Amino acid sequence: MGMKQVGTQVGLGAGVIGISLLLLGTTTHASEFGITKARSDQDVSTYVHKTFANQVKVYHKIAPKLWPDNKDVNQYAMINDIDNKTFWMVTPTGKVSDLTEKQALSYGVQPEPYEGWFLAFAAHHKSGAFMAVNKDELTNTKRLVRYPHLGTYDLFITYAHEMFHGTEQEGWASPKKHYNPEQNEYLKHTDARRIRLQLQEQLMAAYTNKSEKSLAQALATYRYYKENYAKDYKATFEDDRMEGTAYYYEIRSSLFAGYPDKVKTMKQNDQAVRTLFKQNRLAYLDSGAYAETYNVGALASFILDWQADKQGISRDTWKKAMASAKTNPMDYLDKHAKIFYIPPYKATMTNAEYKTMYKKILNYKNLAD
Repeated sequence: MGMKQVGTQVGLGAGVIGISLLLLGTTTHASEFGITKARSDQDVSTYVHKTFANQVKVYHKIAPKLWPDNKDVNQYAMINDIDNKTFWMVTPTGKVSDLTEKQALSYGVQPEPYEGWFLAFAAHHKSGAFMAVNKDELTNTKRLVRYPHLGTYDLFITYAHEMFHGTEQEGWASPKKHYNPEQNEYLKHTDARRIRLQLQEQLMAAYTNKSEKSLAQALATYRYYKENYAKDYKATFEDDRMEGTAYYYEIRSSLFAGYPDKVKTMKQNDQAVRTLFKQNRLAYLDSGAYAETYNVGALASFILDWQADKQGISRDTWKKAMASAKTNPMDYLDKHAKIFYIPPYKATMTNAEYKTMYKKILNYKNLAD
């Protein structure tokens, strides 16, 4: 499989507490999305056996359709309960088996006492993700509000997102130079951050409302940014591709895996994403030259799906193009969207209003100091 074994602490959780969303076009009554008492697991073992294992099982049924010639398939998951020092192996079909610590270590993993610890492994004819969790984080509601697309505590987000990096993206071309390898947020570059947040809001409006007017405004904003902030544009270019497509893949995967009774088709997935953006806007906005690449890239990716459908071409077309280091979802959208009039760029917020908005996003996600 050729995956790199990289140890990292991934700051991911999922879910919204007590949020009800209307899944448009599928039911005539409110469908619950997010964590409810019925969906909340109070101990790690129950979560792994009942919830996570089923998410993995459902995911592998739909994974081949999520990306052309998808490499993120047939992946195992090894879970470490930090509190009880127990280990489980979850197969791609959702079967769970106990592992001794000796058996776990034989896969070359390096357990650490940190929730969110992630390693890719490949041994004994198996490849997949090693992840750690503890009970405190399982019920940490302050962090669960950030990821409404899954609706349970999440290891699955780490599993889908990081394994997409480690499998599918592993074969993609690398740029000759990465202009932000240290993932600097450049928050002092207020003008650039304001324009990129404006871009996110316009992209979200375009996809949510199927609005070509909002898309035209987004393209005007992007072209202005690209022309006037060339250094910042270079700093965000590669992560718009790598993190943006991985975040898109994470959201698509999570909706199928987290809501198998409600989201069964790609059309229902499209509708669910639009509903999430309408009801949980702040969860899908961010700022920072690295942090915002997830959002810009993912939002552009969803619009590329919408535009592909409008143009009568396969969604796989833009996805295959992402293997090139010379493009990313936003750049590709700028070149291929069928918009016949791009208006002049117009700022929608002042720098002071941007700072206020950024504080709202941090407060919503419980990330404010």
